[in-house]
Amino acid sequence: MFSHYLTYLLEKIGFYKVVIARFLIILFRRNKKIELLHLEYDTEYLFDNSYIVINYRFRNTIYYQFGNHKTLEKKIKILNLKNFENEFELKVYGFFRKEIYKLKFEPKLTIETSNFETKFSNLKVELEQQLIPKLNHPLFYPRIKRLFIKTPKTNVINPTINIKTNIYNQNEFI
Repeated sequence: MFSHYLTYLLEKIGFYKVVIARFLIILFRRNKKIELLHLEYDTEYLFDNSYIVINYRFRNTIYYQFGNHKTLEKKIKILNLKNFENEFELKVYGFFRKEIYKLKFEPKLTIETSNFETKFSNLKVELEQQLIPKLNHPLFYPRIKRLFIKTPKTNVINPTINIKTNIYNQNEFI
């Protein structure tokens, strides 16, 4: 319990250490205004359970806030659409300045993610027995002589293997 508080405290101290360092860097610049260099995100072909890749770059910024999540990342952010609303704000904090950009995502596509089965037929499996090499170290004596893989003997000529899958999202589908 105490270690969780200590980790949380150390993360907060690290965050504010970077914030203070960036604040001091911007303090000695002539132009302290926040400049948008580029902001790119894809709004087409969005599925309801997909990931959003936001590529952004600003000048004279200290930290960013996506919804309720604060971050120090400067270039790219990957967000899960399930964890965010369809419309949220990107807040950019600078030297006593704040700019707000509204990002809107409307997922129009869905993927049917029900479980399915796959069957393989006419599958031939050949197992090969290999011996374990002997070790020459005088203090190490292995007790295992040989490994065997036992397979059940059946009269089936063409065995089948069934594979069941779990629910997947858009990126796993691609």
